[in-house]
Amino acid sequence: MNDEYLWDGSGEVDPDVARLEGLLRPFRLDDVSGRRPLPIDVEPSSRAASIVRVALAAAAVAVLAIGGAFLTHRTPPVNEDPWRVARVEGRPTLAAAPLTSRMQLAPGRWLDTDGTSSAVVFVGRIGRLEVAPGSRLRLTTARQGQHRADMVRGTIEAQIWAPPGQFVVDTPASTAVDLGCAYTLTVDEAGMGRITVQGGWVGFEHEGRESFIPAGASGRTYPGRGPGTPAYDDAPAALLEAIARLDQADDLEAQRQPLATVLREARREDALTLWHLLDRTDPSLRGDVITRLHALAPMPSGVTREGLLAGDRGMRDAWWEALGLRSASWWRMWRQEWNR
Repeated sequence: MNDEYLWDGSGEVDPDVARLEGLLRPFRLDDVSGRRPLPIDVEPSSRAASIVRVALAAAAVAVLAIGGAFLTHRTPPVNEDPWRVARVEGRPTLAAAPLTSRMQLAPGRWLDTDGTSSAVVFVGRIGRLEVAPGSRLRLTTARQGQHRADMVRGTIEAQIWAPPGQFVVDTPASTAVDLGCAYTLTVDEAGMGRITVQGGWVGFEHEGRESFIPAGASGRTYPGRGPGTPAYDDAPAALLEAIARLDQADDLEAQRQPLATVLREARREDALTLWHLLDRTDPSLRGDVITRLHALAPMPSGVTREGLLAGDRGMRDAWWEALGLRSASWWRMWRQEWNR
C-alpha cells in the first residue's frame, strides 16, 4: 500500500483499509453542519444511542486496524533503514527496469543513469545523493548507523547529516568514509576517482593507505595504488601539478623533482599535503619532508625526527592533531568498525 493513502487518499489502497472504510461509510457526515438525516422509522433517543454505540465500536476497530496497518507499512525493522530513489530527468533504470517515482533501492540492485538521465537517492534518514548522468551504483548495506554502496562509474553529490562514519562508498580504487559532510565523488571508466569536499571531512582508504580530506580540499584515488595525496583546491597550481605526478611516481628518481616542487611551493595550510607525504615518499627523501613540514607547522612535544623516519604511526597521528585538523582517533575508530 502507498503510505500516502492514509493521509490524503492518493495511491493504491490496502484491502483491509478499504473494507473498514466500507463498514464506516454509513456513518459519514453528509453536510457541513456535521449532522446527517435520521431514519424516520427509529425513535430519536434509541436512534442516537444506536448510532453512538456502533460508531464508537467501529471507530475503535478502525483505529486498531489502521494503526496496525500503519505500523506494518511504515515502520522498518530496527536493523533496516531503506533507501528510496526517484527519477529527476531522462530514463534512469533500477535493476534494468525503468525507474518510476518513489521506488525503494533494495540491496544488490543497480541504479543506472545514461548520458541524459539523473536521479536522486534518499539515504535512509541520514542524507541524499544526486546521481548525475552516466553513473552506476549499487546499495549493499542499509541499516541504522551503517549505509554502504558500490560506485563503479559516474558522479554523485552527497549531502550527509548523520554522525561520522555512517555512510560509506566503495569505488574500484578506494573506500570513501563520510565523516559528516557534503562532497562530490567522480569515478571514470578506468576506475580512477576524484573527491572534492564542500563541507566536513571524508576519509579515503585502500589496503592500509589513507587520506584525510577536509572541506575545501580534493583528493584522487588510483586503481592498484589507492588514495593519492590530498591538497587544498586553492593551492598553487605548480604544487597541484606536482602532486599529480608524485602520486604516480614509481621510484626515487621519479619522485625527486615533483617532491622538490611541492616542498618549495607549500604554504602553511599545505601542511595537510606534506603530512600525507610522510609515508608516501622514498625513505631517502622523507627527511626533506619532515624538515619542510616542521618549518611550516613545528612538530609537537613527544614527536621526534627519528621516530618519524622509522615510520612511527603514533607520532604521525600526534603531528596531525597538532595541525588543528580533526582527531585521527575518530578515523581509526570508524575504519575498524567498517572493516569488521
